[in-house]
Amino acid sequence: MGSALCALALLMTGLASAGSQGARADGWKACAFNDQPLLCRDSHGADGSVRIVWQDGKAMTYRLVKEGFPLSTLRDSLGGIWEREVLVQGNAVFTNRANGNRIFVPLRPESSR
Repeated sequence: MGSALCALALLMTGLASAGSQGARADGWKACAFNDQPLLCRDSHGADGSVRIVWQDGKAMTYRLVKEGFPLSTLRDSLGGIWEREVLVQGNAVFTNRANGNRIFVPLRPESSR
């Protein structure tokens, strides 16, 4: 009986591990930079910061300057100022008015097909 429980525990651990790896692989979102589709992942800090990692390996952190809803102001790692608008369905649009750049980040990752 003890070996059966050990085997079951190992099986459950393996399934949980495989599931978490799948979740990481499926974590890419259908983002866009200047209306050009590019997969990304975003993470949010307790201080209101947002980090966007792009599929091509580039990354940027945006720190909260002025909190608001649906509009907030953030500063990127290079000093650029961005306006973040959270849309009704939870998607976010980041706009840099100084250079016209625009980032779209959907609320949810792409569903696996």
